[in-house]
Amino acid sequence: MVRVAGAAATVSYLAGRWTLVAGEKVTVGRSSACTVQLPNDGHFSRLAVAIELVNGVVLVSNTSGSKPFVVRPPAGEDHVVAPRAAISPPCARFDIVLAGSRRDESVGVDASALRAEPGGEPAATRSADTFTGPGQFSAAQLRVVVELCRPLLTESGAAARPATYAEIGERLALSPQYVRNVLKAIRESLTGYGIPGLVSADQNPNDDFRLSLARWALWNGWVVAADLGDPRGK
Repeated sequence: MVRVAGAAATVSYLAGRWTLVAGEKVTVGRSSACTVQLPNDGHFSRLAVAIELVNGVVLVSNTSGSKPFVVRPPAGEDHVVAPRAAISPPCARFDIVLAGSRRDESVGVDASALRAEPGGEPAATRSADTFTGPGQFSAAQLRVVVELCRPLLTESGAAARPATYAEIGERLALSPQYVRNVLKAIRESLTGYGIPGLVSADQNPNDDFRLSLARWALWNGWVVAADLGDPRGK
């Protein structure tokens, strides 16, 4: 959540820039009444997005009755915002991507110039030796999970996905099968502590839980951006 103590952010689209201030909205859509007017393409809603500062929080609302859009951070997974839903993006800079019939349109939001509230949450810090949660895992296991999460921490859009076994193996000089076995052992251990969605109910060996495990590791702070560096810990 971007919580700010300043008064304004900026919204940009093509050659235009708009100032977002508390108590006012920047609207996006193909209607001429919108602040940011999209091309006259029926795939865009007349009123698609509303962006505003609410109690110091940047709020992005889907004002369409039927069309979802995507909030895309500089790195990490896209966040799909369903019709009539809203989101407060977790980063100061992000794009709002709307799908058209001929091309997608992207509206940029930059709240980085806004001063963070005093006493806000500190940046995440942690030891690189082991990580804890349900169970405790070795530094070697942690390095495999870090590499699993690397594209989700460094890429955006379609490229923000968990690394493959082969990619992890290449970075760590391990065989893909060994990587698969390490991640399987971690998933089974977490499942034993009651974490759902990490193993197949019918034990299907073809089920892929890389994304579920990566999301769980990121959402629970097991892996943070500070962990990225020399993959061998040297």
